[in-house]
Amino acid sequence: MMWEHKEAGRLLTYQSVRTVVCIYCGRDMLRLPAARYEKSPRRLLAQLTVCPYCGWWNVYRAHQGEDAGIEDYEGAIGSLRELDLADVSVPLAELRSYLMRRADVLYQVHPRRFEEIVCSVFHDLGYSARATAYSADGGIDIILEESSGSSIGVQVKRYAKSRRIEAEQIRSLGGALLVNGHTRGVFITTSSFRRGARATAKRLARIGYPVELVDAERFLQALGIAQIKSFTLDDKHYASCILSRGVHLGSGVKQQFVAGENLAERPVVAQIMLTADLIDLYELAACGRERVVEEVRQARKEFAEGERSTTTPDDLMREIES
Repeated sequence: MMWEHKEAGRLLTYQSVRTVVCIYCGRDMLRLPAARYEKSPRRLLAQLTVCPYCGWWNVYRAHQGEDAGIEDYEGAIGSLRELDLADVSVPLAELRSYLMRRADVLYQVHPRRFEEIVCSVFHDLGYSARATAYSADGGIDIILEESSGSSIGVQVKRYAKSRRIEAEQIRSLGGALLVNGHTRGVFITTSSFRRGARATAKRLARIGYPVELVDAERFLQALGIAQIKSFTLDDKHYASCILSRGVHLGSGVKQQFVAGENLAERPVVAQIMLTADLIDLYELAACGRERVVEEVRQARKEFAEGERSTTTPDDLMREIES
């Protein structure tokens, strides 16, 4: 699985298990209805929130036991597993989700896998799409069949960001459209297009062979739309998230389960200090220590100059320490 749990102890904060904005890709997440699981006298209330774009998730749980007045809260989150982008055996769905999180590595994807990703995106957007073989593409990597019987030729180039598409490559696609009988074309790249390439596409459009130019930014936008359209959450994945090992967040007053409620809104009476909280407290204490040192330094100066006669610096230090 692309999303695993081993780094949750380092990444998990009270905010990350309650957020509805993905901490990885920054997009809105889908919060599912809270569910109740009961085996007397214990009861588990759990609510999963998942990002339909990159797949990151968090789960918030309330544990109710024999204690009539108290319930304990627990959270878990997914953490990103690095993928080997040159490995052609990586499942396509995982690769697509990974790219929603790591758009900067789009040009590192294996060329054949990138063609497969592009083909799958067109399929999710409603096209009948098929990838051609390496040896027989004739300059066309993907063919889109339209209901009218016409076809669209797609060329895909996985280039580094610094290697921009030239005018000659657009002219070559125009020739491939003519030879293969396609009515129009699409040129998709992980980089961008030079001015001459854009001008060439306009000239081809004027003679009846329009070519749409899709750079990395536009393709990632299309991938995001395709992710939404194809998003599913099977029972196995749902259960693995709900039951994943979590971190205790605190306790609160036991409440009756209400259908449609947001579990994360239940007030936490006794909260556990997580790593991020401890860091904040440490920084606050460090600032406070600097203030104390400055006050003592000033008191010593005033005492030496005879301006402070009632409280010595040592008295001040003992007062602060107490």
